[in-house]
Amino acid sequence: MHRTLALMHNGYYWPRMRDDVETYVRTCLVCQQDKIEQSKTAGLLEPLPVPERPWESVSMDFIVGLPKFEGCQTIMVVVDRFSKYGTFIAASKDCPAEEAARLFMKHIIKYWGVPRIIVSDRDPRFTGKFWTELFELLGSELNMSTSSHPQMDGQTERANALLELYLRHYVSSTQQNWAKLLDVAQFSFNLQVNESTGKSPFEIVMDNNHSLLAPSWRDKKVVTLQHTNWPRHGKRRQIWQGHPYKRLLRR
Repeated sequence: MHRTLALMHNGYYWPRMRDDVETYVRTCLVCQQDKIEQSKTAGLLEPLPVPERPWESVSMDFIVGLPKFEGCQTIMVVVDRFSKYGTFIAASKDCPAEEAARLFMKHIIKYWGVPRIIVSDRDPRFTGKFWTELFELLGSELNMSTSSHPQMDGQTERANALLELYLRHYVSSTQQNWAKLLDVAQFSFNLQVNESTGKSPFEIVMDNNHSLLAPSWRDKKVVTLQHTNWPRHGKRRQIWQGHPYKRLLRR
């Protein structure tokens, strides 16, 4: 509910909006069927050091066992631990070390540079000689989460859960179009306000908070509505867009 409300606040306002959003989320059949309850994991975990800037430290993981689509059956998930920016990459079923390195170069290093720390589980792809020598050559440090506490790599664990939830919502009945949904899923993921930072990943990385509204709509300051609950005054009210803290509602 908090994520949906934050997205709505980015472009809209109306009286009792929070109540309307809460009612919508609670009565959404798809949400109730697909979404799982999130709870804190029991036990004590040793937290990783907090990075000081974007793309200094990233976490990596794989979602496997997906239906085959154009030679791909795996999703490589990379999350910047500072901004929480997620990148979702379609990969082959086994995604060998060489392919993972190529995808990492194409989708991460090409745009954001070489991270100083890379966090992952004890996947054979990353414990092998190829990745070890690659990290050493790039000057990056590889941190492995322990097998007994995979939640240590919590950034990608959370991203995996949200991505799988999104795919369950929108995948076709044959489940063959999941790879086509990754770009939109990534955009949606990075648009949402993160509770730990109070900002969206887009806002932190790009210094600009993207919107679901097209520019032509965002530029319009007011939308005039005739509300059925206001017939006695015979006047129209105006809901202001793009100005959530200034003159939101006026006669």
